[in-house]
Amino acid sequence: MTGNGGNLRQQVQGTIRRYQMLQASGRVLVAVSGGPDSIGLLHLLSSFRDELGIELAVAHLNHQLRGEQAAQDEAYVRRLCADWDLPCYVTCDDVTARAREEGLSLEEAGRYARYEYFTTLADQHGFDRVTLGHTATDRVETLLINLLRGSGLHGLRSIPPVRGIFIRPLIASRREAIAEYCKQQGLDPRCDESNLEPSHFLRNKIRLQLLPLLGEEYSEDPHEALLRVIRAAEEELAWTEPLVETEFEEVASVGADNVRLDRPRLRELPAGLQQRLLRRALVELSGAATDVGEVHYGALRELIDQGQTGAELHLPGGVLARVGYTEIELIHGERAQRQPEEEKPWCHELLVPGTIEIPEVGTLVRAELLAERPSELGNAADRHIIVDGDAAGSVLYVRNWQPGDWMQPLGMGGHKKLQDLFVDEKIPQQRRGCIPLVVDSQDRIIWAVGLRMGEKFRVTENTTKFLKLSGLPLTHKMPSPTDVEE
Repeated sequence: MTGNGGNLRQQVQGTIRRYQMLQASGRVLVAVSGGPDSIGLLHLLSSFRDELGIELAVAHLNHQLRGEQAAQDEAYVRRLCADWDLPCYVTCDDVTARAREEGLSLEEAGRYARYEYFTTLADQHGFDRVTLGHTATDRVETLLINLLRGSGLHGLRSIPPVRGIFIRPLIASRREAIAEYCKQQGLDPRCDESNLEPSHFLRNKIRLQLLPLLGEEYSEDPHEALLRVIRAAEEELAWTEPLVETEFEEVASVGADNVRLDRPRLRELPAGLQQRLLRRALVELSGAATDVGEVHYGALRELIDQGQTGAELHLPGGVLARVGYTEIELIHGERAQRQPEEEKPWCHELLVPGTIEIPEVGTLVRAELLAERPSELGNAADRHIIVDGDAAGSVLYVRNWQPGDWMQPLGMGGHKKLQDLFVDEKIPQQRRGCIPLVVDSQDRIIWAVGLRMGEKFRVTENTTKFLKLSGLPLTHKMPSPTDVEE
């Protein structure tokens, strides 16, 4: 453990060099809560900013969780910045309300609020890096939390020293050393008393109860033993991540708010590589996969292996996983949260024969007349079906579902509302507006793509005109009518 301020300074400088955290002439935003870690970090960076050739500013987020104490923390940071002649950015966020509205724990909601705020400031004011006050002690605590959550290799690495614009110069330094540094330098940081109460958060229980118990039971310092695990995971990731990246480029198609992963190819890969690729996709979408644990990856692997087209899974971080015809689609942002009542009606004309793209749902629909009676009629729950071309007509339409829609499903004597059909088929509300409906000129439903087809359009022994309908994701290369079908 670092024993004095000089050693701590050298250790932090070494960490910055090792992970190439800062560059000369860089603009650096320091996240400051007012506690010992962030105040110690700010003082250290201030002391050698000329040496590093960097420009500093401070950001503080008032979480509004601790009433008057939170207000005092904010005032303390403002005064400190004025005394040290540093630019200071401050905002408030009702983290309690955010947690309630988004179904998050207070700890999760606070973390999302901080990262959103710091990222916004960096974008608006041109900061190259955002420094956070996480320590080696935080890293050990996070490792234990990740172990309890069943995390994989990235969880064993715990908090990364660098992630995008975020850097952690104290990541190799113990919390006790930083507190001692603050004392030696005459600093008077704020104390968050909620950190001293084990009943508040799991992290507090690990810090105040589990680690001291491990220290009593084992002769070796548990922090150092656990840090060795972290370093081993870090080294393993250093050489395997490039291999994962290469595979990701082969199996993934990245859009503005989604990532599509080739489902058949994923099935062929080892489970460990599957998980690494899924994690990579989540990071691509939301910037992190911090709250996704083994239970979520297990559910995703089950979708890959057994999920029916249209099956969905909601993941932490506002990500929706959806099973397509040949892919697993991960969606983030507004489209992942959108409810059916928010769907605007859309409709596209489909000439027979012909092909159209449906950008609203990322689908391509094709109508093709066959030269002779096919040996297989397809499956309405799959991506191809064969229908009676005379019954369907020469002009079709593809539209989205609207309340009140009904059809006569194949094999059923009467009509059924699509709403009831969705319920029977366990189609989640968020998915229903994304199922294209192929209808004829009288607006009769021929095919709810990937779900059911209409009885009136079935092929019979009297059928002489055979129409093949196909529904595929836009990422799939559709063969031209002269291409040989697979």
